[in-house]
Amino acid sequence: MTPGDHALPVAYITLGGAGSGKSTLSKHLSSLTGAAYLDKDTLAGPLVQVALEAFGQDPSDRESNEVYLQRVMPAEYETLFAIAGRNLELGQSVVIDAPFVAYLGDPDFLRRSTDRAAWPATRIRVIHVRASADVVRQRLVERGSDRDRAKLAEWDTYWERFGTLECRWTTGEHDVIANDDATAFARLRAMVHQSTPAEF
Repeated sequence: MTPGDHALPVAYITLGGAGSGKSTLSKHLSSLTGAAYLDKDTLAGPLVQVALEAFGQDPSDRESNEVYLQRVMPAEYETLFAIAGRNLELGQSVVIDAPFVAYLGDPDFLRRSTDRAAWPATRIRVIHVRASADVVRQRLVERGSDRDRAKLAEWDTYWERFGTLECRWTTGEHDVIANDDATAFARLRAMVHQSTPAEF
């Protein structure tokens, strides 16, 4: 990072699996930095449900649904990056809240996505939000979402496949936030303070 980087808009990409608490931390990060909050499910969720129903698919099961994974999900992320790019062009920093679990193993995914969306010069910060298996499972049970039914029904299989994924992207600055309890907020704030002292 150079001093000139502080003049660039920042794209904070907060990623993590269901129940990791990434949305809660994303909203806190947006409030903390003034960056626009861009949530994939808010931006595309209703359209995704309509699309899956039109394809005759169950909208509550996405992790194992090839129609969703191959045809619908790529359009979700393309839209998310495009909207982020238009904000960044205006000098507005953004917080992107999305799981990205299907793409974490692809080292070049983030570079390709930002190039396709024609992002301007931007400082990119990737924040991988993690929580333990017991905490994630309890959070999914408590929120009672239809989209979590399949995960909970095959919990061991789900956690083995998605619970310990590593982000292998080679683009951006990377941090990991452990989010089993409320101390994660202090760690997030310390991370932002440490890297952008001129803003506070």
